[in-house]
Amino acid sequence: MSGFQFPSPIPNTLESRQANRHAVVLGGSIAGLLAARVLLDHFDRVTLLERDQFPMQPASRPGVPQGQHVHGLLLQGQQILEQLFPGLVEDLIEAGAISLDWIADWKFFSMEGWLEQHASGLRGICCSRLLLEWYLRQRLLDNDRFHLQPGCSAQGLVFESQPTPRVTGVMLRTAVETSDKPSIAADLVVDATGRHSKLPQWLAALGYEKPPETQVNSFLGYASRWYRRPNDAVAQGVIIASKPGECKRGGVIYPVEGNCWIVTLSGIAGDHPPSDEAGFMEFAQSLRHPMLYDLLQTAEPCSAIHCYRRTENQWRHYEQLLAMPRGVVALGDAVCCFNPIYGQGMTAAALGAITLKQCLQDNQTRPQSHWEKHFQGQLAKALNTPWLMATGEDFRWSTTEGKRPGWVARQLQGYFDRILQLSLTSAETHRAFIQVAHLVKPPTVLFKPAILWQALTQ
Repeated sequence: MSGFQFPSPIPNTLESRQANRHAVVLGGSIAGLLAARVLLDHFDRVTLLERDQFPMQPASRPGVPQGQHVHGLLLQGQQILEQLFPGLVEDLIEAGAISLDWIADWKFFSMEGWLEQHASGLRGICCSRLLLEWYLRQRLLDNDRFHLQPGCSAQGLVFESQPTPRVTGVMLRTAVETSDKPSIAADLVVDATGRHSKLPQWLAALGYEKPPETQVNSFLGYASRWYRRPNDAVAQGVIIASKPGECKRGGVIYPVEGNCWIVTLSGIAGDHPPSDEAGFMEFAQSLRHPMLYDLLQTAEPCSAIHCYRRTENQWRHYEQLLAMPRGVVALGDAVCCFNPIYGQGMTAAALGAITLKQCLQDNQTRPQSHWEKHFQGQLAKALNTPWLMATGEDFRWSTTEGKRPGWVARQLQGYFDRILQLSLTSAETHRAFIQVAHLVKPPTVLFKPAILWQALTQ
């Protein structure tokens, strides 16, 4: 990272002065960092608790076992991050991230074949999760109202029942064992601890119901390896999709900083790529098209092979709870996590952060008796589209477990298949498809008369 300079720090001011108010964020991954950024506009102090120790440079850490794998930042996520951290795109490119046109620079062998390519202007940045998380953390540390406490995890909630039931802090476990039970006071606690969140159990211990959960599991597993990009290879991405009834396997070449590729191979329904080199390459050779395998023949591996298997879609429905204490909210994977093959996770975290920002702003202008509950409802609305997209794709496979969609959803899936087929040759349709996939446009744009007519008459 030599020569890389950060822009001016986040303004050290508040949108609305609330003296001595303190927010605590649990979890130091992308969702927690983005929540902390939003909270800096509304609280005098923001403390982030994380059980890991953070590396000085972009590097993996135990709390993010999937950090070495491909993490796509969708266009909607990129726009939100640029809003929260002005200059982010330019900074990451300076730090080595790759700027690609999501249509012109991606070779996408879909279920229907190769999608057409054209200069679309839909440019996105490609970098590792390791670089992005490190960058966000450094930007936050430039603000003297932000405090990072590594080696520290939450063990429960501090609660008071009178005059209004509310969370007033967090009980802690630190790296240094003491005889007492330390805690930290907070006016707001944000749970961003991910899939393994303990908030449902903590609420139950306080006498509240646990949130209902929905799971959809396609039993996908994947394996990733970093490669040096060959000198004669252009910086572009490659996606080879799986196809029900033909092949359970897929793969992606994702260009990142340092002239590297992250190569991720995936398999549905337990057909998982192995962690040994020979098996990894045999798996790559078995994909529906040989391009990815052929490109690896001249690429030099520069990492071990990393495997990951915890990929089910899971939604904790806090929005359905009849009662919750004030002073606590949840977002990110602690609420809803997606099959990572669709690249929605970081963008869903960004949607959670921007929803939190809007709810805090609304509560300042029109105070609500329980804005936290309103936030969970608004977050559920924001997550509904990516959830339907991810689970709809997973339900293409008969082996997927979960409540299957009804007749209307199945008909829509058939229409989207027509859209994908039309994207083989239609630039307009391909552009609309990418905008929907990247959550910058609603699915209704795929029903514009010109697209609808072509899709139904092709």
